[in-house]
Amino acid sequence: MSKNLHTIWILFIIAILTTIAIVSTGQDYIQYHRTFNKVDEDILSENYTRAIERLDSIYENYNYIFAQHCMKALQICCIANDSTRASRWLEKCFKQGIPMWTVRTDEITAKSLSYSTSANAIQHYDSLRFTYKSHINSKLAQTIDSIFQIDQKYTQKVNDGFILFRPIYGLRWIRCNKRTFRAIYSITREYGFPGERIIGLPTTYEDSALQIEYIKQYGIHLRQWQPYFMLLHYFSTARKVQDDFKEILFENLKAGNLSSFQFATICNYIYKYSKHSRPKYEYYNYNTDSNRISIGLNTIETERENTKRVINGKTYSGIIMDCP
Repeated sequence: MSKNLHTIWILFIIAILTTIAIVSTGQDYIQYHRTFNKVDEDILSENYTRAIERLDSIYENYNYIFAQHCMKALQICCIANDSTRASRWLEKCFKQGIPMWTVRTDEITAKSLSYSTSANAIQHYDSLRFTYKSHINSKLAQTIDSIFQIDQKYTQKVNDGFILFRPIYGLRWIRCNKRTFRAIYSITREYGFPGERIIGLPTTYEDSALQIEYIKQYGIHLRQWQPYFMLLHYFSTARKVQDDFKEILFENLKAGNLSSFQFATICNYIYKYSKHSRPKYEYYNYNTDSNRISIGLNTIETERENTKRVINGKTYSGIIMDCP
């Protein structure tokens, strides 16, 4: 089988599997992100009743919910004093890998731990934590973590190393990025994009000593960012992009393996820095409203307006927002 036919066959299989998943379960993660855009609008208008209705729909229709969104849902229920729904979102937080200390640190969600309805989730915290661990690919997570440590070693040299040696560090960093991309590309083709759904949250979130001061100053940001950052490093220099790369990423977006924002940012880096002329890669440009809406992002103007109304990723009431 030729290389082109092999690529087409791989894409065909991925597309079929994704379509089956969406049709059989209704779990279209582009629509998922659109729903959370609406939740953000509800938050900004303080219509928490409507937000909770949307969250009920998410809870019932998606078997995987990003950790950040579980925490947001718990915040909304706490502000609305809905202890019944708060208890089930607390349980969902634990199932998605959010440590109890994180819930306790946030001023809004801390009170959920005192609800009588939350007693069962708290009592079974260890078993819920085990459920989270059993649903992720721990071996793959360790591989990504190891690759990321190497990435950070070279990135730090480029940023902070002795100035006269930085050209050498830069060349080493570029070579490192190439090896990293090959590894992530291979993993993505075999397992899916190694995002939060597949490998869980970075282990740094388990260390309260490292995270608690950051959370107090900047708010809660629960995301699997390691492979995403490494791809940005790779595409920050001119690259020739594989023909199937965007399609593979897009299928993983629809399957819930990466967020709309991560997908768009990676594509924008390809568009900005690719070796070829921009017209050839125009379909990688997600700085247009039509392309943004097609993958579940807000329009540029809506995002700009929403961003004006948040501080460190949160509203004045302290609820996590989706706008970057």
